[in-house]
Amino acid sequence: MTIHLEAFLNQYKMFLLDQRGLSRETYRAYVGDIGDLLLFLDAKGCALPDRVMVRSYLMKLHRTSSRASINRKLSAIKGFFDFIMSRGGLEANPFSHVRSLRKQEDLPRFLTPEEIIDLIEKVDDLRDRAVLELCYSTGVRVGEVEGMNCMDVDGAAGFILVTGKGSKQRRVPVGRRALGALFAYLRSRGIDDPVYSPEPLFLNTRGRRLTSRSIRRIVDRWAATAALNRHISPHVIRHTFATHLLDAGADLRAIQEMLGHASLSTTQHYTHLTVDKLMDVYDKAHPKAKEE
Repeated sequence: MTIHLEAFLNQYKMFLLDQRGLSRETYRAYVGDIGDLLLFLDAKGCALPDRVMVRSYLMKLHRTSSRASINRKLSAIKGFFDFIMSRGGLEANPFSHVRSLRKQEDLPRFLTPEEIIDLIEKVDDLRDRAVLELCYSTGVRVGEVEGMNCMDVDGAAGFILVTGKGSKQRRVPVGRRALGALFAYLRSRGIDDPVYSPEPLFLNTRGRRLTSRSIRRIVDRWAATAALNRHISPHVIRHTFATHLLDAGADLRAIQEMLGHASLSTTQHYTHLTVDKLMDVYDKAHPKAKEE
């Protein structure tokens, strides 16, 4: 029996949208990962991967992708072939024997308070300033920013409604500076009260919803302007938000809620970043700290 993977991919897309409740960002990543595999197989003239072809594809991934990306791709691909099996298209998953790579304990990168303030102050575009202020003020994921609508902003209460992974919603506080930047941008679009507007919160130059890719480009552009000598992404700004809150003594569970982490252990990853801060507090406060 001939298997047409492209046809199953179209069915799988509907399954992901209807059954899995994935975020827009995760859905696009999964579909893109599976599409990359199908392009690889097509270039090799292969309709269905055997162990040799799976090994060849894994070698390609190791040359071109990070550990985290490889694990995400494998998850997407295994899920795709499991779906085909559930529909009677295959008897076995050709990727079932492939194990995920062990996660490296790399600490999240973050900016100092001076660096993030300098970065934002360099921005003289209303939309871009609002994007960066919102990211730093709330710690939201880039895909969550993309999905926001004007009516999600509650300026009176100082909150914004965020739709996160698995379509779960949470209310996140927004600082006055970020709200001021948001309302300045929205007024430039003729929106005085966002509560009554169903439009996307951020638009591109063609009047369409600003995508995650465009948001990353915005951060890249202004990071270059601020002459920060390292790669800065929206995720680095998210890490910066969490780290600065921890340094200021914020409750870990409150940070977990704001970040939209399902598990507290994920949020605890940020506690490693504040060791220097804790030691500084200890050295200054503990009566025995300076005794030799």
